[in-house]
Amino acid sequence: MKQENPSTKFNASFERCINDPFFLDQFYEVFLSSSEEVSLLFKDTDMGTQKAMLMTSLVYMSRANNDEPDLLSTIAEKHNKNNLNIKPYFYSLWLDSLLTTAKAIDPVFDTKTEKLWRETLQPGIDFMVSKYDLV
Repeated sequence: MKQENPSTKFNASFERCINDPFFLDQFYEVFLSSSEEVSLLFKDTDMGTQKAMLMTSLVYMSRANNDEPDLLSTIAEKHNKNNLNIKPYFYSLWLDSLLTTAKAIDPVFDTKTEKLWRETLQPGIDFMVSKYDLV
């Protein structure tokens, strides 16, 4: 039996999720309920705009593992402590919420797929966190 390429498996799962019309709404439902602090961050947010930005961010985050952190630089600066002040611990809530949602949306999501999502997105998260304290 032919072994599936890990990035192919992640990309297939990612596409199933982002092509589902309920994915973003379900993600924000899970994410906003993950913490009162997170919920407060989004209380005056235009969620239509936010969802569009999330799609872009997800693509950039998924490519950070391919030595393309420049894609994330602007987003990281916007999220640092001097701007939106997105605290580093929010990223684990974000990732867990994303995986909870992917698991609910993707009919073939399994533990291997979850591991691939984590491995693919963690370099982007690490990059974002590394830029939190920079001026």
